[in-house]
Amino acid sequence: MHLHEALPILRDIIGDSVEIRRVPSGLTNAVYQLSTPKRHWALRINNPQSHRLGINRQRELDILAQIKGQPWAPVVAWASDQLLLTEWQLGDNYQSSDADWLESLCALIETIHGFTGANLLDQPALLVPDQIHLLLAQAGPIDPIFQAQVLAECQRYQAPDRLVLCHHDWHAGNLIHQPTQQLVLLDWEYAAPGDARLDLACLLSGFKLSVLQRQQILHRFRLEPDTLLTVQCLADAMSLLWYRVRCPMRPYLAEQHQWRVRWQAHLDTR
Repeated sequence: MHLHEALPILRDIIGDSVEIRRVPSGLTNAVYQLSTPKRHWALRINNPQSHRLGINRQRELDILAQIKGQPWAPVVAWASDQLLLTEWQLGDNYQSSDADWLESLCALIETIHGFTGANLLDQPALLVPDQIHLLLAQAGPIDPIFQAQVLAECQRYQAPDRLVLCHHDWHAGNLIHQPTQQLVLLDWEYAAPGDARLDLACLLSGFKLSVLQRQQILHRFRLEPDTLLTVQCLADAMSLLWYRVRCPMRPYLAEQHQWRVRWQAHLDTR
């Protein structure tokens, strides 16, 4: 769907006199800020090929409905498998220099992992081996050594007995720090019942943390270092394959080699 097709569908909500600005955003969808003198919205026009990246639009819509009203959730005005219209969140992108930012971040992920709603965990799960197999099937030519090592790690991976609500896309661009000090988490495309350890690995990959901050997270969430290394290794591979599918013209052999170099010490102990 294109912008000129979306606006008539939303006319009853946004009106006719709307200022439109394209928002620099992620690589998957087209995002616009829609503004009137009284209201502001974020309009996301979904990429019709997003299922190739492991996005389940119905799951996203169901989860957004389940978390409606939570202070950390986006406020949805209109949603379908093609469009998502939410209230524009006033505030700043979350910065690691903010006072007590790590505590606030940890508290937020704890809250989300602890959130339970009716049938929430009945949604299709997102587990890293499944996502990696999906991406590998569409990624084109891959370094065979890289692929063999990634698949071997997938075989060794053991899913937890209990899944929790996970966001899976933690980075500063998806967090708005409101003037009230409330954090709002955006972009729930990959949200699903999942492995809390993987969600923490996504958080560690999405933010630049010091060694001390990483140790604080390990201690707070009672993670064994080797357990965290396993899920981080897979999370990094998943991210690399995601870019391989989304941007197939980029050269990736060097990145696949860098993944092997980065994780070789961990892989050698397996």
